[in-house]
Amino acid sequence: MPRTIVVGGGISGLSIAYFLSRGNPGLEVLLLEGAPRLGGTLGSEKLEGFILERGPNGFLDNVPDTVELVRELGLSDRLLKASDSSKVRYILKAGRLLPIPSSPPALLRSSLLSLRGRLRVLSEPLKGRGVQEAEDSVAAFGRRRFGDEATRTFLDPLVSGIFAGDVERLSLPAAFPRLAEMEARHGSLFKAMIQANRERRRLGGNRESAPHAGNNAEQGARTLEDLPPSAVTPWKSTLYSFPGGLDELVGGLEARLGPSVRKGWPVFRVQTEGRGYAVVGPGGTREVADCLVLAVPAYRAAALLHSAASDLSLSLEAIPYSPIAVVCLGFPREAVGHALDGYGFLAPRDQGLRVLGSIWVSSIFPDHAPSGMVSLRCLVGGARDPDSIDLSDEALYALVLEELRPVLQLRDGPTLKRVYRYTKGIPQYNLGHIRRVETIERHLWALPGMFLTGNAYRGVGINDCVREARRKARAVLEHLRR
Repeated sequence: MPRTIVVGGGISGLSIAYFLSRGNPGLEVLLLEGAPRLGGTLGSEKLEGFILERGPNGFLDNVPDTVELVRELGLSDRLLKASDSSKVRYILKAGRLLPIPSSPPALLRSSLLSLRGRLRVLSEPLKGRGVQEAEDSVAAFGRRRFGDEATRTFLDPLVSGIFAGDVERLSLPAAFPRLAEMEARHGSLFKAMIQANRERRRLGGNRESAPHAGNNAEQGARTLEDLPPSAVTPWKSTLYSFPGGLDELVGGLEARLGPSVRKGWPVFRVQTEGRGYAVVGPGGTREVADCLVLAVPAYRAAALLHSAASDLSLSLEAIPYSPIAVVCLGFPREAVGHALDGYGFLAPRDQGLRVLGSIWVSSIFPDHAPSGMVSLRCLVGGARDPDSIDLSDEALYALVLEELRPVLQLRDGPTLKRVYRYTKGIPQYNLGHIRRVETIERHLWALPGMFLTGNAYRGVGINDCVREARRKARAVLEHLRR
């Protein structure tokens, strides 16, 4: 019986182990996780009636990957849709929270940009493809298509909210490949979105109903997946979680894998073993397999492969990570003067805050906070403020409260405080990332049966991780068939 070992029990490792074991009774799958719990940065903690997320706050339905996985696990009836009132998103500008425009007419009326800035954005279809570099940064792309003011106001906080990254260094084709494709194919993002919406209507796709759709709608979603998104920004999608938080997704995968999972078994190094691989764990114990999947962060994979594949290890080490601290706060409702009538806000860097943004969890998922309480979640750190990760818990709380107080009209302190720290939190798809990934894949050709998956390569979101895990599972099975 062929055997595959998956190292890493985050969403990527759990997903690929599930896809490999599903419908393949002739394949033995073993998932090894060094921590006592599965999920990695994805997972929930229940504290004083609050549901707190350690990492991602939910997953979007703009593509079907996680929705399909949820359906396969039999968890569709557990899906929790974000409140309709949370569709409004804000950007901080001169101490005020202003809603992000949802349409060209709304943009024309918005005071987020000057009149000149608004007209510059609306003139985007007239700009053509412009002069492109071989690999644009997100900032260079934004300035070319929308102007400097819109880049600072919209794209800068977007990059902070998704990657905790630097808009001047992040690679557009690596971080936002569909935007690069839309410009290349249509010469204008507005034109591409108009064409995509026409195609969606023609195909009869209904993204909003995708989580509860039957087979026909599901197949339609696969077709629609290949179209450019109907909007540039992720807040045009619907966010989903579960009543008990994302731990329910982790638990569903763990239940399906059963005895294939071994927790509290850290892997210290990888060795070649004949035509396969061996992993060395506690006390020098070894596990051997025909195929090996490293579903761990790039820097962790680099350390495991230092002796077995030094060139591959060096390439993996070249992928940078930004530190991030997730600060969760719970308040009595009367302690917060702001209506919290939306998803939350992002803070452009030129506004002078160290807080990257604030998510109003209790407005998105009301059941994730006790009655009469509000739950806020703030991100601090990132590529442009790495030193903040070294602050003590109390210093982080003080920083966040000082910056939130005037914005959200805080009248009293929180009754609940919790911080989750990640010294190497989010991989940065900086300029050159695509070439780095290509180099990594060339090294892997010399190591048949070894595979890498995770958020360090082709997308940092839950959907990206699930999609990549499904793709790599097919590659593992094809290798074993050969």
